[in-house]
Amino acid sequence: MRLLTIFLVFGMMVVSGCSFLDPKPDSSRYFLLRPMAEPGSVPALDELVLGLGPVTVPDYLDRIEMLEHVGPYEVRYSARDRWVEPLGTQIERTLAENLDALLQPQALAMYPWYRTAGVGLQVEIAFSPIRPDQEGAWRERAEWVVREAETRRILERQEFEFDIGSDLTPPEGVVTKLSEELLRLSGEIAAAVRRHLGTSRQGSYR
Repeated sequence: MRLLTIFLVFGMMVVSGCSFLDPKPDSSRYFLLRPMAEPGSVPALDELVLGLGPVTVPDYLDRIEMLEHVGPYEVRYSARDRWVEPLGTQIERTLAENLDALLQPQALAMYPWYRTAGVGLQVEIAFSPIRPDQEGAWRERAEWVVREAETRRILERQEFEFDIGSDLTPPEGVVTKLSEELLRLSGEIAAAVRRHLGTSRQGSYR
């Protein structure tokens, strides 16, 4: 009798179009950082070939899955919220587009480049691991360097600290906050490039 009941239930599911094998709807959400810089009224550096990179991000952040803090000492990767490409790639691309708009150089070369690219000044950026503070804010730090590409002489080195939300910030808020902070970082770097362009000892622009 029990076997007959199972067959009847299965038959009704087939007739009604139900199946355990039906694909489940994909609930994944994909997020993209947004370049926010716009060309201003400052002169374009149309004789400069600017090199960007390397831009480094900790391996555990450089993924497609978005990171979630679930406790003071615990993180996990979201099963639903994702970047459209690895985070490190997005950060590098966003910085490049911001700097291109703020400086308007003759060209912007991405690391690694050929020696024949004629890069004058080089920008290197290294992001540190995220550090949640006592209030639950996600703190981040980036060290950046402007150097002469040919001689490798460092012209300026700075640290940039910022936060990208907290444990309670939804993914949309994290994306917006990170985009805004990358704009602020790009502005500081662009100002440094302009300061040192005319004082570099080498023929760092053409």
